[in-house]
Amino acid sequence: MCQSSSLEVYSKTPNGYVGKCTGCNKYNVVFENIFILLTESELYALSNVIDENYGVWMFENPIGKGKRVSMQTPLPNLYFAFTIEEYEELKRLINETILILDARAFLKKPLNQN
Repeated sequence: MCQSSSLEVYSKTPNGYVGKCTGCNKYNVVFENIFILLTESELYALSNVIDENYGVWMFENPIGKGKRVSMQTPLPNLYFAFTIEEYEELKRLINETILILDARAFLKKPLNQN
């Protein structure tokens, strides 16, 4: 995270955003009190984890403050807890960003000339 660089925001919701720092080229995933810095490949990996619900558990009884969704992180014994609505919002943030990145990559490819 570069404090003097600007941020190109790809997706934004009331509870967070995903943007790319123009200084260090890291993606900032900010959601409620979670702040993660990721490379592009790590962002794609997070997208796959969220889309496949890998390491995600739904609880009948809330974990606290209505949080029924638990998402495992790569760190042992560290989990993120969400309400169902928060988890869906986080998925939307990540998926919108991936869609924009894929579209930009597609548009940069040269057209086949036949």
